[in-house]
Amino acid sequence: LADPAGYQIPVYVADMVTLLARLNATTLHWVGTSMGGLIGLGLASLKNTPISKLVLNDVGPAIRFEAIQRIGSYLGQPLRWKTIDEAADYLAEISQGFGPHSREQWLALTRPMLRPDGAGFTLHYDAAIAVPFKSVTEPMVAAGEAMTWAAFDAIACPTLVLRGADSDLLTRETAQSMTTRGPRARLIEFAGVGHAPTLVADDQVRAVREFLLS
Repeated sequence: LADPAGYQIPVYVADMVTLLARLNATTLHWVGTSMGGLIGLGLASLKNTPISKLVLNDVGPAIRFEAIQRIGSYLGQPLRWKTIDEAADYLAEISQGFGPHSREQWLALTRPMLRPDGAGFTLHYDAAIAVPFKSVTEPMVAAGEAMTWAAFDAIACPTLVLRGADSDLLTRETAQSMTTRGPRARLIEFAGVGHAPTLVADDQVRAVREFLLS
C-alpha cells in the first residue's frame, strides 16, 4: 500500500466484504489464525454475513499487549537468507510457540513465506506492515478490546475456538469467556503449543474437520 496506515484489521474486513460480494458468496466457513481470526470475527459479526461456521485459531477479543510487543520485535525486519534452509532455521527460532514439527512440515510452512530476491530469499510481505503494528499502545489495545468483544457478542453462527495451551496471545481466561458469551464457542486446547497452532498436526486437523463437517 502507498500508505502503510491501511494495514489494519478494519480495512482487511472491508476488503473481505468487497471480495465476498464480488464472489456472490452465500455460505462460507471461515478458519482464521491470529490476524485471520480477527478478520473472520469482524465478518461474522456483520448483519447478513455469509459466514455459517467460524474457527478462531488462538485469537479472541482480548489480546495481550506483551504478545503484540513480541511479534512487533521481529515484524518488518529487512531479513535475507541465501537458502530456504537458512530461512527455515530463523523462522523456527522465532516461532517456538508453534509447537513441535518435523523438518518436512516446517519446510512446507516456510516455503510460501518466502520470495526469491537475487541469489537469496526474503519474506513474502511488505515490511511496511510493521509501521501501524509498532505504533500500537496499551491504551489502544484496551479500547480495541471493548469494540471486539461487542463484535464477538453479535456473532450468531457456530464458533470453535482453538487455543495453544501455552499461548501468550489468547489467555485461558479470555478463551473461557468466549464459551459463555456471544455464540458460546466450543473450546479446544492443544498441549505443548503456544501461539499459534499451525493446523498441520493430526489432532488439530481432526478438530477443525469434525467441527466443520458436523
